Amino acid sequence: MPEHSWLEILWFHKDKIQLAVYALLFLYCLARRMPAPECVLSGALFGMGAIDKLHHLAIGGSIIWRHANVGHLCIDALAMAGMYIVALHANRIYPLWIAGAQIIAMFGHFYRLALEEINTFAYDAMAVTPSYIQFVAMLLGVVCHMSRRTRLGKYPSWRRSSLPTLETPARILPGA
Repeated sequence: MPEHSWLEILWFHKDKIQLAVYALLFLYCLARRMPAPECVLSGALFGMGAIDKLHHLAIGGSIIWRHANVGHLCIDALAMAGMYIVALHANRIYPLWIAGAQIIAMFGHFYRLALEEINTFAYDAMAVTPSYIQFVAMLLGVVCHMSRRTRLGKYPSWRRSSLPTLETPARILPGA
């Protein structure tokens, strides 16, 4: 029996390794009592992998419709909705990168749905590569947040809305 290199072994187990790394990142954010954007995004990234594993266990494979994996499409669509809510309201830049990478994953599914004959490598690259971009953005975001908190102290996790509230009523300009 031929012996496999460690690169082949890593490649074979990359999805399990990625899920474990996302779990560690999520647990780190919870243990360090990170603010909500970090916990929500790291939880979403971990949740995507965990739900995917459960989906494949429950179904015993994949549901394919028009050459696209329906389970992955649903998981990615739900994740994109959550990531965009965080990205639009968080007082940080890295959630925009995470949500932007999720757009690439969604377009991979749309590409697969739209075309009958498709290069599977292109589909796989568009569906899988964003998760690596998201991991790097999340890791750098957590590191930058910790550095910023050390330098500046506590700061708001969420952007303030420009809409008037009871605490800050709208100013009416003279002559308006």
